[in-house]
Amino acid sequence: MNNDDFDWDAVRVFLAVAEHQSLSRAAETLNLSQPTVGRHVGRLEEQLEVQLFDRRQTGYELTGAGRRLVKVARTMARGAADFGRAVDLEKSSSPEQVCRVTLGEWGLHYLTQRADNITRGLDNIRLEFFADDAFWDLSRNSADIAIGNRPPKHPHLIAQKLGVISFHVYAAPGYLERHPDAEDPSTWQNQVWAGYCGSRARLKSSQLLNEILKGRSSRYAVNSSVALFNVLQAGDAMGVLPDWIAETEGLVRLSGTPLAVGDSWMSFHERLRLHPVLVTVKDRIVGLYRQRYAEAAGM
Repeated sequence: MNNDDFDWDAVRVFLAVAEHQSLSRAAETLNLSQPTVGRHVGRLEEQLEVQLFDRRQTGYELTGAGRRLVKVARTMARGAADFGRAVDLEKSSSPEQVCRVTLGEWGLHYLTQRADNITRGLDNIRLEFFADDAFWDLSRNSADIAIGNRPPKHPHLIAQKLGVISFHVYAAPGYLERHPDAEDPSTWQNQVWAGYCGSRARLKSSQLLNEILKGRSSRYAVNSSVALFNVLQAGDAMGVLPDWIAETEGLVRLSGTPLAVGDSWMSFHERLRLHPVLVTVKDRIVGLYRQRYAEAAGM
């Protein structure tokens, strides 16, 4: 293969087709035409002299070689995004600095209500929040800060523990008025519950609810954490929530001991420490989380 003639744009197309297993869906994601995507894939296979996909009626399926090479391609994509973000940060004299944060839906719900606490007194700072389950792949969104439930493994990322999260069963006072027996755990299988569906079904609180229901389905299922919270606040159902969200929002804790306990972590790039404004943003976010965790633990 001639590296001088290598089509690096084709790698981006390769990853999109591998993810969607479809030329049309990849084309839509990349804002390209389907024939253009097909040409990129064909050209890349010619350059590599390797067949990356089996073309089937059901879509494009990675070959064995394709599955191995897609891992390398993802590393290349992360590196390219990371380089682009590093360049952005080097433009510290530009009129506006951007701080990008990737976090879960609960974090998005919490921090966006306190955005002014983060930016107060900081001129020309723009905050961008990405609600993303891929917490620790900072390069995926060219982000600077990630918040989630496990520390990063990448050596160039710095980890900072934010606190401890406990999961409990909660209900609104209105639900308890209509279901006074709900405080008795022996009745929980017969209560009305709200839980997750879709991609959210793999979250910890969903797994804990499945253990309670023992195969039964919850009456309500949503694929949004904020929607789940709304169902509970309306008094329509019980649910499993992290304490740092539920304890300060008017819900009543029904479980005596936590159903599960986990840690909350922040990670950020080493380079962030070279930019005082972004360090201030990071420190304020840390302070907000630790304050909320302390409030929840004291209730």
